[in-house]
Amino acid sequence: MRPNVAAVRWLVRIVCLLAAVALLVPLVFGASGPAVFPALSPLVAISAVLATWTVPAFVWLGLIVGAVALVRHRWFCRWACPTGLCADSASRLGRRCGRPYARVPAIGQWIALLTLGGACLGYPMLLWLDPLGMFASLFRLSSADKDVALWLSVLGVPVVVLLSLVWPNLWCGHVCPLGALQDLLGQPQRLWTRFRSHESQLAPAPRQRIARRTVLGLAIGAAWASAAGFVRGAAPRPLRPPGAVNEPHFLGLCIRCGNCSRVCPAGIIQADLMDRGLAGLLAPIIRIDDDYCRADCVACTEACPSGALVRQTLDSKLRARIGVPHVDMNVCLLGDGRECAACRNECPYEAIRYEFCEVDYTSVPQVNLDRCNGCGACQMACPTLPDKAIIVRPCSRNAEGNS
Repeated sequence: MRPNVAAVRWLVRIVCLLAAVALLVPLVFGASGPAVFPALSPLVAISAVLATWTVPAFVWLGLIVGAVALVRHRWFCRWACPTGLCADSASRLGRRCGRPYARVPAIGQWIALLTLGGACLGYPMLLWLDPLGMFASLFRLSSADKDVALWLSVLGVPVVVLLSLVWPNLWCGHVCPLGALQDLLGQPQRLWTRFRSHESQLAPAPRQRIARRTVLGLAIGAAWASAAGFVRGAAPRPLRPPGAVNEPHFLGLCIRCGNCSRVCPAGIIQADLMDRGLAGLLAPIIRIDDDYCRADCVACTEACPSGALVRQTLDSKLRARIGVPHVDMNVCLLGDGRECAACRNECPYEAIRYEFCEVDYTSVPQVNLDRCNGCGACQMACPTLPDKAIIVRPCSRNAEGNS
């Protein structure tokens, strides 16, 4: 590459890095800004479309990037990817320190194919390896709570940099699924170029190998997704943010970018430390301790880039049920003949009323599920300690009112 072209490319990459940072800081572009950057990944976009059979908000950006990759080989990696910029910089430093280039099999295409194959059955298992999602997760460091889950969630880019420093070009050339997907998208165009340049006698064999690898990778990914769905079947479902798609699809579509937790004004969305098992590691869960899901907020659904959280309006949020409140009258102050109306008074949807029970001769809280989305205001307001008398639990198929 000519020196002036190389300088221009590095300048463009630095500008793209700064633009990515600006998008990922919610104060600059609001809650939608953090969703735009990871949505630029064709891997995230195609997986979301295959898994949900819809085109979630901003996913069309990744489809455009993928369309350009059909004719411009790895252009996004070479000009725009901030994770790639970090990896390339580390690789250059590694080469100057005498480190040899990585000599390992290229597994990136297999990661991409397995992910897309799983997406066909609603569970793109390795989507969390997308480099844009990993870069976005770095901004979880802005969270006030520096727990184990947070430190685990931000390790992606540092690990990529370390690997690239020790084994230059390992990530970008051999592992990155986004770069490998661009290779796959550009294969037809390159094969056609070879055919037109009078090398057609060499084209059939590569074409056949590519076809076999693609079919095999997609098939294994689909089989893996089926097996994972069977294994996950008995695991309990935790509380998820409003708008979460059904659990198997959610665990696959979520790229663990941390956008939802960073934009949540209540700070109740946290990373899962395997409450749901290994499949749920670092996926967002809701913990109702000091606050609840505000009735006037849909920021987390606007910040999700992959379709794991369906975009909501304030009106539709009532139907995006988080969980179901359950009352334990053995703990409730009313069950002890004392007066309390905390849960009813704090409910933003006016979904709680009290009915007199002639058997126990006391008032019992009743929840109208048609007006309740499980926001947790009642649980937060409940004055009983250490156990709460009313607790929001994950929805079940047969959840009916109050138990």
